Amino acid sequence: MVAFTNGTAGGTGTLQSTSGYGAKYGELSTADAFTIQKKFLNISKKLITMNRFAQKDVKPLNEGKDVRFRRYERFNVGTSVVSEGVTPMSDTLRQTTIKVTLEQYGAWVPVTDLMLALSTDPLVQQITERQAIQMAEQMDTLAYNAFIGGTSVFYSDGSDYNDSTDVKETIAGHDEYQASGGANVNAKILSATVRFLESKDAMKISSVVKPASGYNTEPVAEGYFAITHPDARADIESIPGFTPIEKYANYGAVLAGEIGKVGLIRFIATTLATPSDSNGGSSNSAKLKELSSGVAKIYRTLVFSQDAVGCVTLSGQDSVVPKVVTPAPTSEDPLGQRGSVGYSYMYGCTILQENNLVRIEHAVSNISALA
Repeated sequence: MVAFTNGTAGGTGTLQSTSGYGAKYGELSTADAFTIQKKFLNISKKLITMNRFAQKDVKPLNEGKDVRFRRYERFNVGTSVVSEGVTPMSDTLRQTTIKVTLEQYGAWVPVTDLMLALSTDPLVQQITERQAIQMAEQMDTLAYNAFIGGTSVFYSDGSDYNDSTDVKETIAGHDEYQASGGANVNAKILSATVRFLESKDAMKISSVVKPASGYNTEPVAEGYFAITHPDARADIESIPGFTPIEKYANYGAVLAGEIGKVGLIRFIATTLATPSDSNGGSSNSAKLKELSSGVAKIYRTLVFSQDAVGCVTLSGQDSVVPKVVTPAPTSEDPLGQRGSVGYSYMYGCTILQENNLVRIEHAVSNISALA
């Protein structure tokens, strides 16, 4: 971390200037910049949820912004008999290339000479720690926004999972008619999701990225992983056969935010899985959380299988570039009153296989209305 000189009055700290190291890291030395980078990456890996299920790639410097993921397709399974002395038809090697373009993101916070001189806390350290959290949440949001555009979608309308015109059930099947004797469909939409993924030979996830710097993986029990909003927790916990994490038996690592599992699907809740601003059709019931009067609010749960998505950064550890400018007199700031603490990074995510990622659009229960 950047060096501080502590005063004698209650821990007041001032930032030592490291000017002269060039503009890449502002006034940070390379060693200080790498220390902050490590903190950024450690914190961000602990918080990131979406891309823990993604293929990872690192774009080298000076090779442009585009990254291409290449998928080689399976050979068809033939059942034709090979006739004696007759050469059979050859197979064709087919590939699919998916391109993702890296974009630059970043943020900065202004600081002043008085802030650094009078604060009783190490401001640069406080700012960079919060910027690391900000970056992790921003990366998760960018990944989520890329992933919710998938074409494999189920809608919780209670009858036809392909009908998007009337989303008015929860993911557990508690529809608006249940209070008047309607049937609970017992989360059949989850069974339909698993059936769809298995029918497409979507492999179950058996390892995820470790919550630490670097991209090493750790093993987990085989299954599909769903990322949902915490508002859906009560509905998920009400599903017959739900197993909370406290009752996992030799089930491998529990991931941050994980709440439990239903069958082959393990659920992770995060507020970054934001609901849609659109509505799910008429609900006519206080049993569901509503976007507006009589209109159900739509939530989106993403169910991942192996190699469904990919995310790319730039040049490994250098993907995060911290920059600190301490207040110093210049022609534009004659009294040396203004400085800044900021960072930038290059990032991009994409769906690699549409059939390996399912989006479930559903409503959630209005908790205040539950008996």
